[in-house]
Amino acid sequence: MLKEKIKRMNPTAKKTIVMTGTLSLPLCPGERAWIRTRHQCMTTSTVETILEVSESGVKFETRDKIYHLKCKTIFQESGVICA
Repeated sequence: MLKEKIKRMNPTAKKTIVMTGTLSLPLCPGERAWIRTRHQCMTTSTVETILEVSESGVKFETRDKIYHLKCKTIFQESGVICA
């Protein structure tokens, strides 16, 4: 029988999610992040670490994923016009 090379996966490797949206609430370690995108509002698992904050976005780590949130103004589509 031939020897097969088995590549072991790093069990601590986290999936990276890149998305565009805004934070609905301030980002706090120990709390969930609430993210609003154009079509939905979502929550993450508990935030462990805030990795990077800049004018263009924020990168943070939760229990199971790393999020790179590109902040962009999301315009509401409504029939209301301000005078």
